[in-house]
Formats: sequence, C-alpha cells, structure tokens
Amino acid sequence: MVFKDEQEVIDKIKQYPKPPAWVVESRATHKELKALVTGENFTELLIKKFEKIESADREVARKKYSKDVRDLFSRVYSPRDNVFRASGGSVTDTFTSEPNKQKYLESAKNYKGQKTIKQYLSDSFFDLADTDPNGLIFTEYVEADKIYPTYKSINDIRVYESDGQLCEYVVFEPVDITVGNRPLKKWRVVDDVKDYSFYQDGETFIPNEEGTFEHPFGLVPAVILSSKQKVGSELRISSLFPIVALAQEYAIKKSVYTIYDVQCGFPDRWRFEKTCRTCHGTGKTGDGACSACGGKTRDITDINVLEPPREDQPVLTAMSGHVSPDFEYLTISQTTLEKQEDKIDSTVWGTKRISEGGNETATGRFIDVQPVMNKLTTDSELVEWVHNQLSIYIQSWINNGEIEDNQFYVAYGDRFIIESQDVIIDRYSKSRIDGDNVVILDKALDEVLLAKYQNNPVALEEAQKKRVVEPYVHNSIQEVFDIFGSREASKKVLFVQFWEQANIEKDASILIKEFNTFFEASKLGIPKETTETQTNK
Repeated sequence: MVFKDEQEVIDKIKQYPKPPAWVVESRATHKELKALVTGENFTELLIKKFEKIESADREVARKKYSKDVRDLFSRVYSPRDNVFRASGGSVTDTFTSEPNKQKYLESAKNYKGQKTIKQYLSDSFFDLADTDPNGLIFTEYVEADKIYPTYKSINDIRVYESDGQLCEYVVFEPVDITVGNRPLKKWRVVDDVKDYSFYQDGETFIPNEEGTFEHPFGLVPAVILSSKQKVGSELRISSLFPIVALAQEYAIKKSVYTIYDVQCGFPDRWRFEKTCRTCHGTGKTGDGACSACGGKTRDITDINVLEPPREDQPVLTAMSGHVSPDFEYLTISQTTLEKQEDKIDSTVWGTKRISEGGNETATGRFIDVQPVMNKLTTDSELVEWVHNQLSIYIQSWINNGEIEDNQFYVAYGDRFIIESQDVIIDRYSKSRIDGDNVVILDKALDEVLLAKYQNNPVALEEAQKKRVVEPYVHNSIQEVFDIFGSREASKKVLFVQFWEQANIEKDASILIKEFNTFFEASKLGIPKETTETQTNK
C-alpha cells in the first residue's frame, strides 16, 4: 500500500487515537506468554491467592519462593532445534550481477551481530513468535550501505494492516519528546515506499522532513511473527495456544509443591519444659544472675514446649522429639507434575515419549515419529519462508527498491533427527540382525550418521562418502566370509588401510575404482589359484 500524500498518513494516525481492540488483546496475551516462557513477571501474573483456602502469609511465601517454568518449555520444545540443524537443504543462486551477488553474500553473512540470517533466526525466531505472535521482524534502513533486522514488539505498534504475514502499512506507537520545553509526540508510519515521521503538538501534526525518506525495499520491510490468524481479526495465534492452560496449571501445582517441599525440610520439633532447679526459671539468685544457669535461657522459637507429665500420667522415655510432615504428598505431587508435563508434551507433538535411563520426563524416544516429523516440517516451512522474505529485503535494498524474483533462495533441510543416537544405533543393529533389505538398512545407517555428525557437516560428508565406497558396509568380516569366501572378506580388511591413505575429496565413484585397483595390487587380494599359476610359470 502507498499513501497518496502526508495528509492521508495523518488521517490514518487520527483514525486510531488509541490502540484497536485486537492490539490491546494481543498485548495482554504477549505479557502472559512471556511470563510463562521466559519467567518475566511470573509470580505477579500467574501466582494468585487461593481464595478461602490460602492465608495471606502463605500467599506471600508462595509468591516469594515459587520458581518459573521456563525449563518446561525448554524440554518440551527441544526437538524444534532440528529445524535449523536438519540436513538435506539447498541453495538456488540466480544472480546475474557478480557485484550484487558479493554484496548480498556479505550482508547475509553479517546479517545481525556477525550472524547469518539462519543463525539469527535460530537464536530468536521461535522465542519471539511463541510469546509475541503479533510482533514484527522489521528491517531498518539507516543509510545507503547499512540495513539490519529489529524486533518490534506489539507494545511498540499502534496498528497495522496485514497481507498474509506481510504488512500493507505500520503505524508505530508515538514517542514522547521535548522540544524547547514543549512536550510533543513523535509518530512513525511506514508504507511500501516511504518511512514517514511527524511531530504532534496537541491536535496539530507537523511533518518531520529530516526524518521522512523513501526507503529502498519496495514494500513494508516487515514480517509478522505468526502465520496463524484469528478469523475476522488481525489477532495472531501463538503456537503455544493449545498448551497455555495446561502450562498455567503446571505452574500453579509446581508453586504449591515448592512450598510444601520447603516445609518438609523443617520438622515440627518439641520437648518437655525444663527449668533451672536453682532459680526456677527466673534467671537470678539474690541480686545477680543465677550461679547455676548464668541467667541464660534457650532459644525455643522453633520448638514447641510441652508441660511435663503429671504424676498420674505415663512417663515418656524421650524428653524431646519431632513430628515429620507428610512426605507422601511430595511423592504424589512430583508424579502429578510429571504427568502434567507428559500431557503438555504429547499435546505439542501429537504422540507420547517413552522415558529412558530412569524417570526423566520428556527425554525419551517418541512412540510414533510421524506426527513429530509433520510438526517439524510445518515449522521448517514457516522459518524457510521468513528467511527468504528477509533475503528479498536485502536484495531489494541492493537493487534500489526494484523487486525481482528471489535470486538467492534457501531451502531448509527436512532430514530431522528427533531421537537419541543410542536409540537410532539400536534400531540399525536390530535391522541388521533381522536381515532387513538393503533399502531399510541404508535408511537406518543414514540416520545413524546424521545423528552422530549433525553438528559437523564436514565429518558427515566424509562418513556418507565412506559408506558408499566401503564394500559390504552392512556386514561384518565374518558374515562376508561365511557368504562369499575369503577373497571378498579380505576386501573388508583392506578397506581400512585404503581409506587411511585415500584422497577423500575425490568423488565416490572414483574412490571405488581406486579401491578396486588397490585391492587387486595387494597380496591378500590375489586369489590363491592365481598365485599358484604365476609361480609355476
């Protein structure tokens, strides 16, 4: 959208003397989600007094000592890291101008704080989208040789009109300034062509010529963080929406558990009352301190003092003791928290996990990986689109506002590793023992290598090449010997020696030929009958 003149921009500002209802609601949601996910203002927003159940003092203690639940979201959403680590992606480069290409590559490499676009999104995208679905990633233009991304919270926005995840225009919240002791408001409005700036003095709007300029993007350089939109409204929906109520319940139960856990650490102690036989508890004999007790009394703040039994009452052998709190509740409460986390986890991923290595919650393998794959694919497609839209803004800046087809398209990988390396290796081993066909074994081995080298692409490439070149890669030496004989088994033996001296930068097809040559030149590689024939000659 392009405003026809400054007056139309001013009219748009006047149309919203206060934020519209959807912005107000979005701000309230943002505050609540941020408290859950990051712990900001957690106790103030989420820990409320249990009316007619909890005393005022106990409420104060619970608020003071309750811990936020950011760890819950970290565990549950850990598989989402696969979006940025999955292998199998690609890049399409159609630049026709080498200088433009180099400028783009440099800008994309140092996109934000010496990070690439992908690294920037990996560090911040889901954190922002989860807690502020109506917020923006906004590309700022400073001068001809500098642009950079910024996060614009819904708290910084008065209104915008969306077109999918793009914006037709954005009106930012005004900033209070003072000019010559006169309080003013400074407004900023951005459309497809211009970045407008106005001063507001009462009901009068004054154009800020120095702050108004034509930007080089060709459209509003903003991306809305969430793709899910409430029907008939600009209100966006966080991906956390299905689990918000469950997470709030988890937070409340955890706060009660924390307080009771502390109470269990302080047993209720008691002892029979004891008085000095000399001063009878007065602390004095005559005009001075008691010669027997020195006038000192014991601190009994944390001890319940009981009257000694009378002559007609049974005499207890113990002179003191303690009453232990109900530890059974702690066990029940801990189990309840674990079940609540399991419910949240299965709601997010559409399947349950089986805990491994103990009673850890949400750390095991998924019973059914397909729903997880589907969810990760959806997340990956969203981030991929955002990545390429940010890339278009860089290209538009380089081309002075001329929007062309994306000349540097990035496709994210979809080979996700969502299980532990041990689980994947066990599955591969079982496939080998069961005698599964080569297609299944190849896929299982591929998963093993991806899991082992997911953070080392160089080592992964080498391992993938090695598994192609190595003969009988799925079989042991003994298995090859039993099936094909000593000559073929010796290939397994000699391959280790060959690979240590091979130039692994070569193509796999060339390495296979070189290994065959290496094998034939080795004594172990020469058949027995051939050796005897050559000796007779």
